[in-house]
Amino acid sequence: MFIRGLSLGGKLLASLAGMVLLVLALLMLAERFLGKSAAQIEQVIQHQVRQLGQLNSLQARVSRIRVLEMELPRLSDMFAMSDQLELLTSETSLFDRELDAYLGAADPARAPAQTALREAWLRYRRSLQGSTHLARAMDLEGVNRHGTYESAPRFVAVSRLLKQFTEQTEQAAGAALQEAREAQEQQRRWFMATSIGGLLLLAAWLATLWQHITRRLRHLREGARHLAEARAAEPIPVEGGDELADLARAFNTMQLQVAERQSSLEAARADLELRVQDRTAELAAANQALVREVDVRRQAEVQLHRQARFDPLTGLPNRLLALDRLEQAMLEADRNRQFAVLLFIDLDDFKKVNDSLGHSAGDELLVEAARRLLCAVRLSDTVARLGGDEFVIVLHGVGEAVGSQAVAQKVLTAFARPFKVGAHALFVTPSVGMAVYPGDADDAAGLLRNADLAMYEAKEAGRNTFRFFNLAVRERATQRLAIEEQLRHAQDRGELWLALQPLVHSEDGGLRGAEALLRWRRDGTPIGPERFIPVAEQTGLIVPIGQWVVDQACQILARWRAQGRTGLHLAVNVSPVQFREPGLVPYIIETLRRYDLPAPCLQIEVTEGLLIRNTPEVQAALQTLSELGVRLAMDDFGTGYSSFSYLKRYPFDVLKIDREFVREIDHNRADRALVSAAIHMGRSLGLAVVAEGVETASQRDCLRQAGCELLQGYLFGTPVEPSEFERRWLQSAAV
Repeated sequence: MFIRGLSLGGKLLASLAGMVLLVLALLMLAERFLGKSAAQIEQVIQHQVRQLGQLNSLQARVSRIRVLEMELPRLSDMFAMSDQLELLTSETSLFDRELDAYLGAADPARAPAQTALREAWLRYRRSLQGSTHLARAMDLEGVNRHGTYESAPRFVAVSRLLKQFTEQTEQAAGAALQEAREAQEQQRRWFMATSIGGLLLLAAWLATLWQHITRRLRHLREGARHLAEARAAEPIPVEGGDELADLARAFNTMQLQVAERQSSLEAARADLELRVQDRTAELAAANQALVREVDVRRQAEVQLHRQARFDPLTGLPNRLLALDRLEQAMLEADRNRQFAVLLFIDLDDFKKVNDSLGHSAGDELLVEAARRLLCAVRLSDTVARLGGDEFVIVLHGVGEAVGSQAVAQKVLTAFARPFKVGAHALFVTPSVGMAVYPGDADDAAGLLRNADLAMYEAKEAGRNTFRFFNLAVRERATQRLAIEEQLRHAQDRGELWLALQPLVHSEDGGLRGAEALLRWRRDGTPIGPERFIPVAEQTGLIVPIGQWVVDQACQILARWRAQGRTGLHLAVNVSPVQFREPGLVPYIIETLRRYDLPAPCLQIEVTEGLLIRNTPEVQAALQTLSELGVRLAMDDFGTGYSSFSYLKRYPFDVLKIDREFVREIDHNRADRALVSAAIHMGRSLGLAVVAEGVETASQRDCLRQAGCELLQGYLFGTPVEPSEFERRWLQSAAV
């Protein structure tokens, strides 16, 4: 009735008012439900992205902690180790805080998995504390072992749980997003149902007024029907600028907003999927890089292990590994009631190869020597290089110690062939010392030391041979060590002195000079030169002692010349070791100048052992001394490696016949003939000939008849101190 009483304008106004109210209601419902749906999806996305970011950060940080832990064994510097431990502690604390933050915001429904993750981290952190404790103690081997066998599995457990959490979070994110979409779809359907219901109600209302509504109202009804049918691709036509047009535009705007919201949600979903894929790819790349780094470090450790236990030149085990193999052989010998034999091998005169041909040639020879040693032993034995030209062979499971002689002989035979080094064929012989376990030592170091002593016995026996260690070897080594220790301070304590033995003319018995002989008196007890001279030569002490001898001899000569004894000369013996020192000749020249002595009053005596070396240094030194005017004498002629060519090659002035040929000259025709030949040869070369060791008058007469000019021996006087010599000879001799 009320409707009927209204005018057309009132009905239109009422209709318009009702329609506006309905549209407003639909807009409010759309804004409420669609806004709630979009907010729910956005909240789900933010929550899952935050959790994924936390998990990625935890995975990266625990990987960083593991890398820092693996670098600990490589740090040998204490300050670097302290900085590394401080960085490791900082990273561990950051991981604790991030893990607490993540677990505090995680889903309570996943409490068991969260508890497992926390427990795995606590176990790994305790392992880190163990590694830190060992690192602070600089126990690098313990850190390496602890990190490999305890920390590594716990690190893998933490990484695996974090990866599981990441996968579960990604799955939860997809499920939550799907749930939000379904809720959105349900709300949209509810909204559409509500909208359709309202529009149908409006249509029923307008149906009663259809005959009163103009064409525009029918158009509006058609537009409302289009909206109800969700024709998103066909907006409602807008005609004019009245309320119906505004209503049409509002419907169009609402449709656009719905489309934009839907598009935004799709874009957010696509962006989330891309970010998840990128992060997954980054984690996979980081894991691959970590695996490669671990492989590289393992390879480096293997290389360092080999360098620490093998000789880089020959590829043989070095000293460290050789001692380890020797200890194993000794344990095996105890277990099987057998013997372990150690051969200590030193190459004779190897230094000459390096000095003459260079270190590259020496290295080539060492490699070939190692190959020959390997061919001389069994596969079960060990050949090692200690350093320089020293090798050792460890014989395992020897039934009888005497049987090892065959191995030593094989070593000598292997070195009998020349070594081809470039264009040179070199002969290098070995000296072999052998020690047997059990018997010669109780540990590896002692066995090595005793084999070394036996090797020196082989060298003293003439080289290119082998010797077993025994108590006599140890006793001689102990004596040599004691002599060396005392000899180092003998000169400072005034225990060294020169004994003079006269050199007389065979015809008139007149004094022509003397030989200065080095003597040592320790606490009133004389020590023979045959005991301390070899030790001095082996240790190099002969160089300063030899300089002292030259200085003392020049002092004596200066005193004689001051007394008017200008026709006498004094002979001193010079060791081959001294000739290897470049300062010998300059020292002799400087000493003669300091005492204002003419060079011919000093006589330098050398043995044939020096001449065998035939080195340029020896030739140059002898030539310089000869040109200076110093008398040169070949001592002990006729023994050892005598070669008449030495008398022609070197500028000698004096030839001294060894006492071995003089001892039986008065009743041995062979010795008499040899001495006579040496005298005539020396005189034909313009050399003064001296016979040593003359002790009887018959020896003197034989030498005088043979034409020997100068004599020396106990018949004329024993070696005495310079003061006693001067009292006996200079006060009465007419020089």
